[in-house]
Amino acid sequence: MEGLVLRPAKCYRVVLLGSVAVGKTALATQFACGRFPERCEPSVEELFSKVIEVNRVPALLEIVDTVGAEHLVTLKDLYIRNSDGFVVLYSVCSEASFQAVRPLRERMGRLRGSRAVPLVLVGTKADLDAERQVLTAQGRALAREWRCPFLEVTAKSKMMVDRVFTQVVREMEALAPPVQEAPRIPNVLEMWPAERFIG
Repeated sequence: MEGLVLRPAKCYRVVLLGSVAVGKTALATQFACGRFPERCEPSVEELFSKVIEVNRVPALLEIVDTVGAEHLVTLKDLYIRNSDGFVVLYSVCSEASFQAVRPLRERMGRLRGSRAVPLVLVGTKADLDAERQVLTAQGRALAREWRCPFLEVTAKSKMMVDRVFTQVVREMEALAPPVQEAPRIPNVLEMWPAERFIG
C-alpha cells in the first residue's frame, strides 16, 4: 500500500484569464511543474493538473491556461460557462492589462447568469517594482468591489503562487450550492412486519 495515492474526492476546473503576456503560463507552469519557463510561446490553450490539499482534503485541480487573444472569444466563453473557478490576472507592469480585467469580469457575470463566479484577482510580476504601473492599492480596491481575494505574485521566485490556487479552491467551496442529502430509503426489514398472518 505504500506509495499508493488515493484519488481525490474533489475535482475542479480552474481557468486562468487575462490579457496576452500577463504571466498565465508562467503561473500555471510554476504551480503544476515547479519550474519557471524562461520563454512562453502563445498557444490556444494548455492544460495542467495537480493534486493539492486544502483544509486537509485532497483536491485535483485541472488548470486551463487560455490565450489572451481576443479573437478566441467563443472558446473563452465556453470555459467561463463550464468551469468551476477562475484566476483573473493582470500584470502590475501594464495599466492596459489592469483595465482589461473589468470587462472580462462583466462578461463572466453575463455568461454564468445566476451561478456564482468563484474567482481570485491576481497581479503578476510583483518583483518588477521599477516597471510598476498598477499600485497594490488599485488591485486591492478592485478585489473589494468584486468581493474576492486579491494577491500579488511573482511566478519567477514562486512567491504566493501556491496560495493563488489554495484561495481559488476555498472560493469555490464557499460559493458552492449546499449539497442536498438524498432522501433516506427505509431498510426492507424496517418495512416488513415482525409477524405476518398468512391465511
